[in-house]
Amino acid sequence: MTHVLKVLINASEKAAQVAKSCCENSDMLLVAEKCGTEANIRFDKDFKTIADVLAQESAKALIISHFPELESQVRGEECSEMNGVCIRLQEDTEKTFESLNSLIPTITARRMAEAAHCNISLNLELPCLPELDLKNLGIWIDPIDATAEFISGVRGEAKPGHGLPCVTVLIGAYLKTTGEPVIGVINQPFYKNGKGRVIWGYSFGNIRIWSKNEDFASDEKIILMSGAENPEIINKFKSSGWLVKSVPGAGHKLMKVALGEAAAYIVSQGTTFRWDTCAPHAIIRAIGGDLLTYKNYTPITYNDEKDLETKEYCNKDGIIAYCSNSVLNELKSIIS
Repeated sequence: MTHVLKVLINASEKAAQVAKSCCENSDMLLVAEKCGTEANIRFDKDFKTIADVLAQESAKALIISHFPELESQVRGEECSEMNGVCIRLQEDTEKTFESLNSLIPTITARRMAEAAHCNISLNLELPCLPELDLKNLGIWIDPIDATAEFISGVRGEAKPGHGLPCVTVLIGAYLKTTGEPVIGVINQPFYKNGKGRVIWGYSFGNIRIWSKNEDFASDEKIILMSGAENPEIINKFKSSGWLVKSVPGAGHKLMKVALGEAAAYIVSQGTTFRWDTCAPHAIIRAIGGDLLTYKNYTPITYNDEKDLETKEYCNKDGIIAYCSNSVLNELKSIIS
């Protein structure tokens, strides 16, 4: 599985490069409102950008080029259609540029096409991971998690603590037979002013390996929630001595749990999706935590049927992500 992990990391970096390619011409970023079954019901208006779509298609193409047998099993958040044009990674930079140039100005189309076709060679030391049956793997991609923060960051309109640093690329692998997440990659493209970083994890059976980060720090009294969370739930934790924080982006919050910057993340409603949680779930399991449903504490799985409506991929019973079983026990006590 080492080769699979390497490919998923490189695919995340390809998506990250596409996201970064938009930042020099902020007024050229093509944004479209999602409609119908494609939209997230949490938002009055849900958006995607041309970067979301091209980043997803670029990551998919890289994965499939290494593992053709996974072609039907690589899924992502975004529909490939944008303003009536189906966006695909073409066979070379020039053809991808031509397809993009029908939607966006020449300079932006050129930059994005070059990013989508750039060579990725991250120099990462990866351990030897146990093999899994490749035919039993499925992949979930969230090409640019926190799109609203991405848009505001690119446009220079983000509030302090928001914007581009909250953006993540999420790629997770799961077993088709059981639905359990086994490999996760979180890429934070704009970390430290664009230096970026990658966090990964492998979790299967008794083998739990992850990219221990030098910034790892654990504070068992910090819990993350959305600003739209039920006030009653927020107050329960505050009155129990927890520090409740609200930061943007589901992937961003889950990354903070994986890094030990928070002990848990709670969502009581069905506002996250499989592509939001698959990759972080595998990493959090690798560090000794887990991700369960909020309502009944059952495992979240990822082997849903293909081509369902967006709402069918929702984590409808909410989520609880936590760093250890002792934290989970305390969360249960407070919630009940």
